[in-house]
Amino acid sequence: MAEGSVIAKRVLVGIGLLFVLNGLIIGGLRFVQAIPPSYGWLAPLFLALGAVGTLTAWLGLRNDRRWPLAILAMLYVPWTIIGLIGDTKQGYWPLVAGETLGLVLVVGAIITIMRRSA
Repeated sequence: MAEGSVIAKRVLVGIGLLFVLNGLIIGGLRFVQAIPPSYGWLAPLFLALGAVGTLTAWLGLRNDRRWPLAILAMLYVPWTIIGLIGDTKQGYWPLVAGETLGLVLVVGAIITIMRRSA
């Protein structure tokens, strides 16, 4: 795997770990009742997306396989866009900035790996 692809793989693993971290934070906030019960479903969702994404990026992106890229795109891109839209509507500008950066990194990493494996 070329150096650019290794960096891209690390980015995708890192994004998965951020999803896991988000799930832990949301779960913790829900546990101490610092956020409303309506947010309770987000913790397991983020934990699952992060776990599947991290494992897919870590184990699946070997030997120029392309199928993991489709899974990663389906896991990361829609939920990041949904979060970006929701946080924009609520005016959470630091989160909007972080999600925008995350979306750029995910798409860039996927494109980098696709180009290297073509």
